[in-house]
Amino acid sequence: MALQGPKSRTILERLTDEKNIPRKYYSFQENVMVAGINCLVSKTGYTGEEGYEFYCGPEDAPKLWDALMKEEELIPCGLGARDTLRLEAAMPLYGHEMDDTITPLEAGLGFAVKFDKEEFIGKKALLSKGVTRGRVGLTITGRGIARENCPIYRNGEQIGITTSGTHCPYLGKPVAMALVNIEFIQIGTQVEVEIRGKKVAAEVVSLPFYKR
Repeated sequence: MALQGPKSRTILERLTDEKNIPRKYYSFQENVMVAGINCLVSKTGYTGEEGYEFYCGPEDAPKLWDALMKEEELIPCGLGARDTLRLEAAMPLYGHEMDDTITPLEAGLGFAVKFDKEEFIGKKALLSKGVTRGRVGLTITGRGIARENCPIYRNGEQIGITTSGTHCPYLGKPVAMALVNIEFIQIGTQVEVEIRGKKVAAEVVSLPFYKR
């Protein structure tokens, strides 16, 4: 279970001792009693907000859920809401912005590739392929909501495809992430996205769409 949002730490401090709460992103602590339930608590989440994830025994999950739901600030939500949040934060998701046909360099994850290492699996392939496309953000300026796998056009020529897209309630507008040919990744580039057979105006914008 995940506890995410700007009040997540304040709420968690009511359910466990402050010393049990990990402070560094992507760190965790084991054998933490949260509302009397033994958990592994990690400072992780894919929402773009501060947050924590709890791992406990299956038999304890309903009790942990009930304890969290007693906190009146909390609103229960599922993976659909999580996906909207991670899109606003421009967090790439495997099967969308990442898969075995998309290189880390194309996905905007070059920081995780250390070319100064003498050798690693895939180094030669990455260097030989180069970067011919890149991940960008799109704001839909016309009428329509782009989803994944919508073709993207510039002057009538297809230049890419959307990888994720929806109407973002916090931003109040439809946005999408996409892979486009490298010569069209500049901020402000005007393009068209084919949505249900109709080409709709869109603009390349900087990522992330939202940053806390």
